[in-house]
Amino acid sequence: FLTLFGEKLTGTDPEDVIKNAFMSLDEDGSGKISEERLRELLMTIGDRYTDEEVDELFKEAPIKNGLFDYQEFVKILKYGRKDQD
Repeated sequence: FLTLFGEKLTGTDPEDVIKNAFMSLDEDGSGKISEERLRELLMTIGDRYTDEEVDELFKEAPIKNGLFDYQEFVKILKYGRKDQD
């Protein structure tokens, strides 16, 4: 997930820039975005992902109950996954 996502990011965006980008999509301030909405955005805006790329991204993404946890995602980008050796 991080590799594919990282390949699409241009430059090294600081944590706050990434977090603020997701916050602008978070309509209820929950720290989460619906998986469907994120899929739609990834496939239609900017450097568009294919359906297969989005499927690959979501395999390891912090998604629970159909919600992408972008706060957890930003932590993973900054500190790495908790379950990594």
